[in-house]
Amino acid sequence: MEEKDPTNDPLYLLSHAVENGDPAAGKQIKEYLNKSDDPSEMRYLEGLLLLLGEQPGELEDPPDYEDDPDEYWKENDYFEV
Repeated sequence: MEEKDPTNDPLYLLSHAVENGDPAAGKQIKEYLNKSDDPSEMRYLEGLLLLLGEQPGELEDPPDYEDDPDEYWKENDYFEV
């Protein structure tokens, strides 16, 4: 598996800007967020905005673990030996 170069990875650079308190970080994150189509990437960027104390926009509802089929079978395993 090929490793990413952190100096060319936009998510790394944006995270680094947030850590360093860059005043332009919020604007840069929002611009990158508007270009992204990857849900995982979008959630990460929204998390960075939350760290900055800004409104992230439309966060998706958290997953409903109560109706998770995998969890159901673990809790209600009737076939234990």
